[in-house]
Amino acid sequence: MSSLKESLEIIGAEIREATNTFNREFGTESNREELRNNLFAEMNKVVGLTTRECDKAVCKLAQNEELMVIFFKVDEESKFGWVKAMLEDIA
Repeated sequence: MSSLKESLEIIGAEIREATNTFNREFGTESNREELRNNLFAEMNKVVGLTTRECDKAVCKLAQNEELMVIFFKVDEESKFGWVKAMLEDIA
């Protein structure tokens, strides 16, 4: 019983660490929700994208939190190229 308790404590500590790492990298759920809410408006600020490209990019980013977080971290001058490169990966 003692070894089971120790194992559960180790697993609990690992889960807490993984959660902390995830939140550091991608923010809390409320932060990610805020990013999703601002995604369409921010994508429309990217100069040079067509309406269709904006729609495709928003759909792809809304489905992939890692890419969405990166999009918001890319500087404004690089966003057009970054979005175009990301869209080339759409099948």
